[in-house]
Amino acid sequence: MFPLTGKEFPDSSESLSSAIQGALAQVLTLPKKDSAVSVGGGKFPKVKTLKIDLSGATVSAAEPPPKPKPTGKREPGIEVDQLEVSGHPIKYEKNKLDLSLNARGVKFDYGRDKKGQAILVLSDAKDGHVEAKISKADIESLARTAAEMAAKEQGIKIEGLELSLVSSGPRSLAVDARVKAKKMVVSGVIHIKGKVDIDDEMNATVSGLECKGEGMIGTMVAGVVQGKLKPYEGKVFPLMTFSLGDVALRDLKIDVKNTVKVSADFGSNA
Repeated sequence: MFPLTGKEFPDSSESLSSAIQGALAQVLTLPKKDSAVSVGGGKFPKVKTLKIDLSGATVSAAEPPPKPKPTGKREPGIEVDQLEVSGHPIKYEKNKLDLSLNARGVKFDYGRDKKGQAILVLSDAKDGHVEAKISKADIESLARTAAEMAAKEQGIKIEGLELSLVSSGPRSLAVDARVKAKKMVVSGVIHIKGKVDIDDEMNATVSGLECKGEGMIGTMVAGVVQGKLKPYEGKVFPLMTFSLGDVALRDLKIDVKNTVKVSADFGSNA
């Protein structure tokens, strides 16, 4: 689903591009304000290509993208031979996420959200593939920064961090971090564990966060870190900046190597 600016539905390729671009600018900081969306070829409302380039954009919305109003009346929208959405990368808080979506034979309905704003709802696709990636190095950096912020309050220095990421199921990822901490001449270790689950809307939910310490310093830091983790328990992080509407994902997979990659297929021919 793509939000559109205003309450009127687009009636040309130019107004479609402008409506998507304007709506994206409300939830993203775009590096190139007038060139993120391009519509090419065909005779509206049937177009050959719809390309959305979000590379370098920063997500300013804190919540996952809204779904269309369940009881809202829809009407036929546009048909797109080839849909391409890319972000290399998209920045979310301190995270950098690579996103790519390619689909063909795509159909969109016009609908409205709860506020009556116009939206473009993905209603069907012949086939498509979506992929989101974040590097292990970026995850390690984020984990170390969080540990350093918590330890600094106690005058403790973080000396090292080892991060283990393991696929614990087709839609789950287990996280285990071992952090070395030191205060004066005394050292300790803390272990941080958690789980990430991916749903059908490509949203990642964090759960099972716990922190345990070894030694006096480790136990001291673990108590502080556990408190810092509480706000993140159950928090949802969107891996995509929009909803897939009526289209269900298939064969969702999580691969863990140098990057954490979440990929899935969708569409009637997928």
